[in-house]
This record gives sequence, structure tokens and C-alpha cells, in this order.
Amino acid sequence: MWYRERMRKSHLCPKCGHNEILFFPQLADRDDKDVVRPLVVHVVHFDWKDDMEVGKLQAYVCRACGFTELYTTEPAQIPIKKIPGAQLLIGKK
Repeated sequence: MWYRERMRKSHLCPKCGHNEILFFPQLADRDDKDVVRPLVVHVVHFDWKDDMEVGKLQAYVCRACGFTELYTTEPAQIPIKKIPGAQLLIGKK
């Protein structure tokens, strides 16, 4: 393979080889009203009042070098056609 095994499976950093990995099951930020909200793939249906949040972000962080891998939960449920500019890219096997 052209890449090393991912941190979420190996618990080893693919950049520096360190074996201490922090796992964050959910990343969050504050919105305009200072409310803590999870970071997600954000989908707007028709108006802001009808927002739909899909795909919470998770992170694996190397304690030595800080290299970070981000993963999205339930990626198959993300409605690609409803996200302006989103594209499904298909690589060659």
C-alpha cells in the first residue's frame, strides 16, 4: 500500500511512529450564541431554520508530534447532492 496503517486501527502515529494516541469521540466549537455544538458536515435544506446536521467529526491525535487524523461518523448517510459544491470522487483501484 502507498500509505501506512491508520492511527485509529494501529494506535501508532504514521508520521513519527509514537504509540500514544489521543482519541476524541466528538469535536466541538461554539456557535454565534456561545453554545457548544459538535463539528459536523452541515447540510442546509431550504432555510436556516431547517438545518440538518450529519456526520460528527472524530479525531486521533499523536501525543508526540501532533499529527491528527479526522474521521466522520456515518459517512454513507451524508446527502451529497444537498451540499453545494460537494463531489463524490472515485479513485482507481
